Amino acid sequence: MQEERSYRKLEGMALDFVSGRLQKNESERALGYSVTFDMDLDFTHFVHMTNVHSPDFLNSPVNAIRPELDGLAYHYSYNYLFDAAGNIHDNAALFKLFTPPNYYMDQWAEGAALDVRYVKPVFEVQGNTLRITARRDFRLPGGTEQIEISHLPLMQFRWALNLLENHEKFPGDIAAPATKVVFMYMDEDLVEVDGEQLYRGTRYIHGNQLLFGDIVAKQVLTA
Repeated sequence: MQEERSYRKLEGMALDFVSGRLQKNESERALGYSVTFDMDLDFTHFVHMTNVHSPDFLNSPVNAIRPELDGLAYHYSYNYLFDAAGNIHDNAALFKLFTPPNYYMDQWAEGAALDVRYVKPVFEVQGNTLRITARRDFRLPGGTEQIEISHLPLMQFRWALNLLENHEKFPGDIAAPATKVVFMYMDEDLVEVDGEQLYRGTRYIHGNQLLFGDIVAKQVLTA
């Protein structure tokens, strides 16, 4: 049975578009977009709401956090707090848990209609903001023919933190952590966009309406 996660809007969490570009990769018969977004987080409110849902969460080394960055990057699994437990006092320390590039996938994967490949993201901490530069490529299944812009899907962009809680009964008896809550910048109700269900407030792009070259702010819509 698929785990039902508790998604909650976190005030002070935001995703702001900076720049983007759509390019053709003829050697792989692929199209890809690169985008830069600023991911904001109010650390004080994050800590408060974390303690509401899971008291003392940030002080347990066997608890874990996984970023959900749909449209931007694919994080393989989750990051245990380990030695960071009790030492996460600002955004920089929190971001350090999940920003190393080796945690992110960069291979082609089969999708429902298209093959998709994320490139390992580049992160830059700017005060309380985490800037991400990301890329995602698309091709027709197997890459046997050149994909066209008309094939591109609706592209949604998420910035969410999945908090996974563990209960250590005694040393050596540690099970896989389970989701306690997922904080996100979007609202909690769903709206329909082009036949897809998106959380209200989700930033998205109509992929099949793009042109090669720069992606501009007016093309990044809000559900």
